Amino acid sequence: MWDVDFSLALRNRTGKYYIGRDVVLDNADLIAGLRYGRVRHSGTTPLKVPTGALRKFVEKASDAEMAAIKRWPSLPLGVRSRNPVLHLDPYTVLLYRQDPRDMVLCHDMGPLTHPELFDPQVTRLYDEAYRRISETQPSMVFVSRASRDAYVDLFGPLPRMEVIYPPLRPDLTEAETAPVEGLTAPFLLTVGSIGRRKNQAATIRAFARSGLAAQGVQYVLCGSREPGAEEVAELAETTEGVRLLSYVTDAQLAWLYKAAAGFVLVSRLEGFGVPVAEAIAAGLVPLVARDSVLEEVAGAGALRADPLNEADIAEGLRKLVSLDPEERATREADLARSIERFTPAAFRDGWRAALTRESQPAATKEFIE
Repeated sequence: MWDVDFSLALRNRTGKYYIGRDVVLDNADLIAGLRYGRVRHSGTTPLKVPTGALRKFVEKASDAEMAAIKRWPSLPLGVRSRNPVLHLDPYTVLLYRQDPRDMVLCHDMGPLTHPELFDPQVTRLYDEAYRRISETQPSMVFVSRASRDAYVDLFGPLPRMEVIYPPLRPDLTEAETAPVEGLTAPFLLTVGSIGRRKNQAATIRAFARSGLAAQGVQYVLCGSREPGAEEVAELAETTEGVRLLSYVTDAQLAWLYKAAAGFVLVSRLEGFGVPVAEAIAAGLVPLVARDSVLEEVAGAGALRADPLNEADIAEGLRKLVSLDPEERATREADLARSIERFTPAAFRDGWRAALTRESQPAATKEFIE
């Protein structure tokens, strides 16, 4: 039986949260309790996340304990569960006295590979977490080969490493649709957190450079805000043909995917890129960042651009709009085959196998593609 540290649920409602939630709910019979640092709830039903005053207390207590552990590393601080612990984000290993029986889920290595996109304190936190992981050598699960390879480049291989892809949300492709008021086709679409990591400011400048607005094509963006969102909002306000949406419902999101002429995500950093897979499931051809995890997700059918070259992005946008029917059909077929890997069943089976296998004696495994 496992304990699962779900501390990320206190501060995160992005894809990380939903992946963690699904792992917990799909494997409830293997989980003895949920942990938020030193706060523990037995069982998983209902899925209990501290709220209100308790949530604030847990956050502050965890932050204080992390600071103490970092200041006095030789003292016997940190939680030690009788059960092995599944960490749904690497930073929570800093709250524990680690055990090789534990398991850590890694979404991306961004704080170390792209430190310019993160607060220095975040980079230091993850650097310490990964160093502890490399010393203790727990099992690790990655959401992409790109994240796994980035870890190996920095810290070397671990005896037990594997890739389990996140699942696509079947409810999104099957949902009823509701149009976004005042928005008409044709338009290109970006879905995902708005900020520096996703590179939307450069993409907006590339859209202005492409001349597509003069042809009646709009560029629509939607997503939650993160660091760097202010610059994106200012550019969207002053660039012809660009519309930055606030909150959209699932029905409106489904409509956006179905009505768009193409999908654009030329990010500087991604852990996986669920919106790209969702767009492909809706029948869209995406333009993605070259040499990134988004290529791993989309496969050969995607268009590619250098995220640091706005002229290259502009050319990709123009090509996305002007694909002839034969090329579009070929790309759509390649893309559809690529996302067959991202089913809820494959996700459930992968995690079930990982959690049951790690209850047995460890054995070195080859990397799993």
